[in-house]
Amino acid sequence: MPDDDSGQSAADGADPEDAFALVGNETRAAILRALGETPHEGVSFSDLRERVDPDIDSGQFNYHLSQLTGQFVDDDDEGYTLRAEGLALYRLIRAGTVNRRASVEPFEVGLDCYFCDAPVEGEYEDGTFELRCPDCEHMYSHAQFPPSTVETGDTSDLLDRVDQYNRHKMLAYARDVCPICVSPLDTEFVPGEDVWSEGSERFDVFVSTDCEHCGASHYMSVGLAVLYHPAVVAFFHDHGVDVTSVPHWELEWAMTDEYLTVRSTDPWEVALSVPAGDETLELVVDEELTVGARRS
Repeated sequence: MPDDDSGQSAADGADPEDAFALVGNETRAAILRALGETPHEGVSFSDLRERVDPDIDSGQFNYHLSQLTGQFVDDDDEGYTLRAEGLALYRLIRAGTVNRRASVEPFEVGLDCYFCDAPVEGEYEDGTFELRCPDCEHMYSHAQFPPSTVETGDTSDLLDRVDQYNRHKMLAYARDVCPICVSPLDTEFVPGEDVWSEGSERFDVFVSTDCEHCGASHYMSVGLAVLYHPAVVAFFHDHGVDVTSVPHWELEWAMTDEYLTVRSTDPWEVALSVPAGDETLELVVDEELTVGARRS
C-alpha cells in the first residue's frame, strides 16, 4: 500500500476501534492465534488455512486473511507472519487480559505492617494485585496484571514475580521512561498529603511521574525511586546482600519515610539514610532525582 504525504501508510492511521474490530471475527482471531504459535516463522497460505480450519472455503479464508494483512499480519516471500501489532494482541489474548477472569483469596505474605504490626496480605481480583494491611488499610503495592500471572505457581512464586515486575516498572519510571509507551515523563516531588493512595498521608513526600502521551502515572517513595542507584546496589553488595532480589516491600527504608528527612521544599531536597549492618549510606536527592551519596 503506498504511503501518503505524511509518510504513514493507511494502516498506520487506522482508528483503534477499527483495528480491534478486525479481530472480532472468529476466523480472524484464529488466524492470529495460529501465527502467534510460530511468530517468527513464515507460514504459507495453504499451511495457515490448514492450521485454522481446513474445511473453510479458500476464498472466504483469503478474505479474512486480507483484512488482517497490513495491520496485524505481514505477507512476504517467506510467507505470512505477525506484525508487532499482531504479536502484541496475540500476547494479550494468551495472557488472558481481554478474555479471562481469575482471583486469589487474601493470603499472608510474611511481612508485618510497618505502621500497625498486623500481617500484610496479598490478593488478586479483577485484574489487580494488591499488597495491603487488612487492619490499617495501608497499601504496599497496587498493580494491574493479566490472569496468567496467578494461574501458575504457588503464592511464594507469585510474590517473586510480582516483586520483579514491580521493580521493572519502577526502574523505568525512575529513569523517566514510560513503561507503557516508552515516552519521556514529567517527574516531580509532591507532598504525601496530595496523593490519593491508601496510607499516603504517612509519607512526607512522593516522587510523581506522569506521561503526557498515554496518561500513565505513578507515585513511589524516594527510597523506591533510588532502589537501583549504583551507590545503593554497591552498598548492599558490600554487605553480602543482593538488594535487587529482596522483595521491595521488605525494605523498610524504601517503604516508609522513617529514614527520610526533608531538607527543603523550594526547591525540593531530601536526605535518606539507608542502613546495612553497622554502616549507613547517606543519600541526598534533589528534585531532578540527582543523588549524592556517602557512607558513615
